[in-house]
Amino acid sequence: MLTAKPRIFIIDDSADYRALLSHHVTARWPDAVVRDYDPVFSGRLPEAFSGAGNDLILLGHPSGSEDALSWLRQFRQVRGFPPVVLIGNGEERQIIEAMQAGAAEYLSKGRLNHARLIEVIESGLGGAPAAAGLAEAGLPSLKGYLIREQLSASEISSVYLTTEESSERTAVLKVLRQVPDSGNDVAFDRFLQEYELIAKLRHPSIIEIYDLGIADDHAYIAMEYCGQGSLKRRLAAGLNPDLAYRYMRQMADALGELHQVGITHRDLKPTNVMFRDDGTLVLIDFGLAKQAQLRAEITGTGEIFGTPYYMSPEQGHAANADQRSDIYSLGVMFYEMLMGEKPFDAETPMAMIIRHRHAPIPRLPASIARYQPAVDRMLAKKPEDRFQDVAELLAWAPADTDTPSAAQA
Repeated sequence: MLTAKPRIFIIDDSADYRALLSHHVTARWPDAVVRDYDPVFSGRLPEAFSGAGNDLILLGHPSGSEDALSWLRQFRQVRGFPPVVLIGNGEERQIIEAMQAGAAEYLSKGRLNHARLIEVIESGLGGAPAAAGLAEAGLPSLKGYLIREQLSASEISSVYLTTEESSERTAVLKVLRQVPDSGNDVAFDRFLQEYELIAKLRHPSIIEIYDLGIADDHAYIAMEYCGQGSLKRRLAAGLNPDLAYRYMRQMADALGELHQVGITHRDLKPTNVMFRDDGTLVLIDFGLAKQAQLRAEITGTGEIFGTPYYMSPEQGHAANADQRSDIYSLGVMFYEMLMGEKPFDAETPMAMIIRHRHAPIPRLPASIARYQPAVDRMLAKKPEDRFQDVAELLAWAPADTDTPSAAQA
């Protein structure tokens, strides 16, 4: 139970970071008992460590010279061990492994703020504020889904792994955080209309939408679970050129289906390309960036939404972006799949946007130069110089191969 005097044990390599976490805790609970542990100086905690006398453990990654996940697995072997919140690098694979290993919750160091930390601590301590946090996310009104674990959280949404009670199938539940006020209803309704169109599509490379709607003024989307992770993981392992080309065509074919019903993805990137357990590729998260941009247009914030590494020049400069912008983003991903690195890099988002607009398109090595014409067309600075639609892209083939059949696309 939540008390006015929680006992928190902090494990992290950095003395400054331990002090920062302690400050956040005592700002919320002035009488909290906070102890910290330095794994660099003191080494790994012994297997006999039971966590006794603590209500919650904040475990930073890395821990000394070791992966904090190994510490977490050790702790969860101890009967009655207090809840553990792992604070890591925010990578998708680590989040999933942490939750599978028994973490009560996961926080990304790069996205940590006071409100989120306190919400997570209250949730781990089992207090009433955690229930309020779920209510704010709209979960109590989502009948028919058993929440198994939280997979991720961002400023736009929270994502949960669930079981749909009626079918007993695994489903991913995405709950949008933003609550529309009277001025945002247009953007919110347009977003739902787009997802209603997507839910009607039946394409092997488009995520299947099971359900969508409104709960406590929050949009939610229930969709199929893809157990093999995202393209980002496969990029880290490396792809051969033929597989990269095949993946690019599969993504293009899915984009073509979206474009035909008037939907532009606008946030195409490796983490929005997932793989099912059978290895098939699917696109996810259509329109989330567009929904955010529509809201910004209505509220006058003037922000740029999307991922700068994959943004088209026109999207980065807040100009109108159509299906040719998606083709540009796909071109960035195609180059990255071929080369193992992005075509453009910079130290700041604005510098990245400028490079998309002005930097020359990089050259592929001779061994894969057969793909250079496609890369050049996809990454053309001006939309009118790119493939004008997906059909034109899919009609292209490397000089040393025949045009792939529709079945190969």
